[in-house]
Amino acid sequence: MAFGHRLWWVDAFIGDGERGNPAVVVLLERPMLDADLQQIAFELGVSETAFVRRAGDGWSLRWFTPTMEVDLCGHATLATLHVLLNELGVPGGEFFFQTRSGVLSGRRLNDGLLGVDLPRAYVEPVDVAVLGGVLGPVSEAYQAGASSVLAIVEDYDTLCGLSVDSLELFLVPSSLVIAACVGGPGVDVSIRVFAPRLGLVEDPVTGSAMCAVAPWWADRTGAPTMSVRQASARRGIMHTRLFERNVEVAGLTRTFFGGDLRA
Repeated sequence: MAFGHRLWWVDAFIGDGERGNPAVVVLLERPMLDADLQQIAFELGVSETAFVRRAGDGWSLRWFTPTMEVDLCGHATLATLHVLLNELGVPGGEFFFQTRSGVLSGRRLNDGLLGVDLPRAYVEPVDVAVLGGVLGPVSEAYQAGASSVLAIVEDYDTLCGLSVDSLELFLVPSSLVIAACVGGPGVDVSIRVFAPRLGLVEDPVTGSAMCAVAPWWADRTGAPTMSVRQASARRGIMHTRLFERNVEVAGLTRTFFGGDLRA
């Protein structure tokens, strides 16, 4: 065994009482086989592990859950931006990441916030029956892109009280099942996110869910900005700005620990 790639455990979308979503960011010094990347993500066991590597003037970025590679991950992208800025001191105002979802960008904002641009989804109403009753009474449901379903529940208490069966959730034809309500403590919208098809029964804080929730909120209110609380056990706070093609998702981050990967 020898010292190899450096890594950092970063909590993304933290707040005063919110612990955010942990991602491990691995700085690759050399290419690795996909099977090895997946094994590392399995061993680390967080919802997503980000593998970042220098690629020309930008960066190559991939995300793995403990069981599979995913096309998009917001909190691990924010964590990667945090590492480049705060751990590695990489200069530059704008960062660009080559990913399976195209080129994503990120930057430092005011008040300690970091922001990343994620691809906007276009939401279309669907029959609530697509959820099979797994979330209980739902007033509205929307398809958001090819892999997300957004369900609107009555209020914050209803959202927090949801008790779902992971097997029944697995039968919903979507990788990401987003439950949302208007309002919540100090925010415009509150959500919970379930992703059993990605190996995650419930995700702590989900930046990529904003790709669907921000357009829904704009259609509902006309407002391009939104604050969001994710009502998971760890809890998290996100801020969004909606653009024609992208959603800027912003939040606070912190490094929990760093080290070296022996592989």
